[in-house]
Amino acid sequence: MAHPALPTLLSLASHELRGPTGVVRGYLRLLEQDPTIGARPRRVMTEMTRATDRLAALLDELSELAHLKDGRLKLTLRSMSLRSVLNQAVQAVELPDGVGADLDVLAPADVRARVDETRLRAVFCTLILTLARAQSGSTSIDLRLVAGRRSAQVVVQPRSIGRGTVELRPVDLSRGGTGLQLPIADAVIHAHGGRLRERWLGGRWAGFVVKF
Repeated sequence: MAHPALPTLLSLASHELRGPTGVVRGYLRLLEQDPTIGARPRRVMTEMTRATDRLAALLDELSELAHLKDGRLKLTLRSMSLRSVLNQAVQAVELPDGVGADLDVLAPADVRARVDETRLRAVFCTLILTLARAQSGSTSIDLRLVAGRRSAQVVVQPRSIGRGTVELRPVDLSRGGTGLQLPIADAVIHAHGGRLRERWLGGRWAGFVVKF
C-alpha cells in the first residue's frame, strides 16, 4: 500500500487525535466542578487541564500545517509595507514569563509586497519568540529589512551580533519547544514565494533570514 502524502498524514493525525483529546478535556472539566475533590487532586487536575489544552492547540497547529502544505489554506494577499508588518509584529508578540526582549525594527528603505498581513505578522512573532527563548534572561533583537533591486530580506538576529556585547546561547531547533509554529512559519513564507532559513555566523546559530 502506498504511503499517504505528508499533508494527508498530518490531517489524519489531527483528526484522529482530536476525538480522544476532547473526551479527556470534557471529563476534566466535569471533575473540576466537583466540590468534594481535595486540594492536592485539584492541583493535579489543573496541570492535566493545561497539558490537554496545550495538546488541543498543537492539534490546531497540525491541522493548519496540513492545510498549508496541500494548498487548501488560502492567503489573503494585498500590497503592504513590510516595515509596517515588522512594527506590528514587535507590538503583537507575547513573550512568556521570564523571557524579555528589547525589539527594534531597522528599515532605512521600506519595501512593499503582496502579503497576507495577519499570517506574515504571525511568522515574525514566531521568529522573535524562538530567538528570545534561546537567550538567557533578557536580550535585544533587531529585525533588519534589507531592500534589493528585485527582492528583499528580513534578518531577525540578536543585536549583539557584530558588536560583541551579548553571547548568543546555542539552541537546537530540531528539539522543539515552540510547537509547530516554526514549520508553519516556513510554510507561510513558502506560500508567499519566499524562503525562510536559519542564519549562521562562525559556525553558530544566529537567528533567521526571510527572503522575499
